[in-house]
Amino acid sequence: MRGHARRRVTEAEAEGVLFPSSLQPLAGHPAVRARGESTLRELLVRTACNWQGGIASFEVEVVAGLCGRLASAGPGCPIPETARQVALTIATDEGYHAYAAREFIADVERFTGIVPVAPEDETLLLKGLVAARGAAPDTLTREVETMVLCFAEHFVTESLYGLTREADAGSAFQVAMREHLIDEGRHQGFFRLLLRQLWSELDEERRRALGRIVPLFLDAFLCDAAAVRQTNLELLEQSGFAAEEADRIIRETFEALARRSRLTKPQLPHAQNCLDLAAGSGMLEHGPTRDAFVERGWIEARPPA
Repeated sequence: MRGHARRRVTEAEAEGVLFPSSLQPLAGHPAVRARGESTLRELLVRTACNWQGGIASFEVEVVAGLCGRLASAGPGCPIPETARQVALTIATDEGYHAYAAREFIADVERFTGIVPVAPEDETLLLKGLVAARGAAPDTLTREVETMVLCFAEHFVTESLYGLTREADAGSAFQVAMREHLIDEGRHQGFFRLLLRQLWSELDEERRRALGRIVPLFLDAFLCDAAAVRQTNLELLEQSGFAAEEADRIIRETFEALARRSRLTKPQLPHAQNCLDLAAGSGMLEHGPTRDAFVERGWIEARPPA
């Protein structure tokens, strides 16, 4: 497996902080703090495992499969055979990431006795892919799947960077995220070039069709507040909170966040890499596509000349 030993979670690390509390807003709620360090720690352990489980599902259920299709069927535009081979190496990377993520979860469970509950079967990326496929004619399937793959890899790179930056230096969680991030940094460059190539090869009719679908995909993938709320509700209930109290904690936490910072879609931190990709591919220079992004609130309308 990659020719070198993987870093495993130790018993001492499992007894410490596995996930940065700065990235789990619920950790600061008075009702959580009032339960003491053991409850706070359990919430953070469960959050770490939820992240790792989500990564495993994200990589295996969607990204690796789409990479395989990219290698076998192409992206919807001509690419050299060497690029198809790169897609296979990326699929292999993603299988490794899922393996390492599940190994992390198993180690944590063994040392802590906390049994993580698996994330829901349909990840947000899968929901986004289903929404994009449903909005596309059959003749555009390959282009839509390639687009989803490119945005997914840009999103995960930004997310991993944030996790790596916030986690305690040298902690088991940070080491795991850092190794993953090194791979995703390489993947990101490949998919940036691929989407630019794909977009440049589309005729006007197909460009208009794909351009309408991209913001729909971003809505399903990045803005499903109900799914985020449900995940947090499950984490609190698994950590010992009754459903009613968990619901109140979530409501108060996110109402407070909204009062401090009312972000529009373009301002969402987890959307920045995706919007950079859209701009770098040339999509936003295309009038109808830009209009579709404006209509769904992903970019600001240009002021009149």
